[in-house]
Amino acid sequence: MAPNAPSHILIIGGGICGVSTAYFLSIHPARLATTKITLLEGTKIAAAASGYSGGFLAKDWHGSATSDLSAMSYDLHEELAKKFGGKENWGYRTVDTLSIETDATRKSKKSSPLPWLPEGLVHSSRSLGSHSTTAQVHPRQFTEFFTKKFLEAPSTSVKIGTATSLSLNQETSTPRSVGYTNEKGEKEEIDVDAVVIAAGPWTGKLSEQLLGNKVGSKLSVQGHRAHSIVLKTKEQLSATCLFTSMTLKDGSAAEPEVYARPDGDCGAGDDEPLPPTASKVSPSPSAIAKLHKQSQALSDVFTPEQNVEVVAEQACYLPIADRGRPLVGKVRGVDGVWVGSGLSCWGITQGPGTGKVLAELILEGKAKSADISKLAP
Repeated sequence: MAPNAPSHILIIGGGICGVSTAYFLSIHPARLATTKITLLEGTKIAAAASGYSGGFLAKDWHGSATSDLSAMSYDLHEELAKKFGGKENWGYRTVDTLSIETDATRKSKKSSPLPWLPEGLVHSSRSLGSHSTTAQVHPRQFTEFFTKKFLEAPSTSVKIGTATSLSLNQETSTPRSVGYTNEKGEKEEIDVDAVVIAAGPWTGKLSEQLLGNKVGSKLSVQGHRAHSIVLKTKEQLSATCLFTSMTLKDGSAAEPEVYARPDGDCGAGDDEPLPPTASKVSPSPSAIAKLHKQSQALSDVFTPEQNVEVVAEQACYLPIADRGRPLVGKVRGVDGVWVGSGLSCWGITQGPGTGKVLAELILEGKAKSADISKLAP
């Protein structure tokens, strides 16, 4: 047990990092029976990237700063899936992952690497990952499932509201309370003595608001907008994820990513300024139209003629840390505040591992499951 164990821990952010932190805190053997844990989310659980990303997982695609965390978290995904029925409850499965180049302006003599890709379109194909190194989940279902598991533990709760202020104890310089605006627009306050900021792309703005410019500016995380469409095909697709480089019939280039879930297909796009809340995020019609054009150019199974069902047209913001690597650990300059954010496109892979090491840091004083020394805020 870490010295001065907290009596009330507040996690700000209901995405995969925040929920994973809440869950692993709730089951940690060093947690006192009297320790309260509250999850504060601005709109709804998995309202941002954790609800809209493709859910792709990769074990060994990462740089030195995040390689240990990523490998641990990838294995943790498998462990959780085996323990809680991940295949049925959040679509966990291992996949093959390919990089392909297509060119619709000239016919290829190579055989198609997949039965649902037309002959003559794919000019090159290579393996990027196998069933032992790449996998996928439905991120919203994962995040919602572990929110429920978190709430099964005693003295746990979820509140909907936007954090607005952080008051510190003058004697100890540790958190005393967090002010927030609830669903009705009313101002409320929660007495806490430990805070985790896991607000995804809103982490930067929120940190400055709560901690002031001197400390908060060091936790700079921005948002990069990505678009996706979810399509339900008539035929079952293979368990394959694709990273593409496409030349369309008109000579234009595109690089959509395709994640063939058991129930759909997904691709990504462009950027615009981060709105104040996840509820204000809206997709660009032109970006969505491009994704439909690209998916239909890739395979007939994504066309209206093949009775494809458009399940969703959506956008989210990936949390990008200005320094180029995630922020995971204790915030310098103030006691009792931790951060888990800036995981960019790897938030789903690294989310559970981030939650686990943050729980260890808070309750034991040291991250034991993975080396996060290069991720310290």
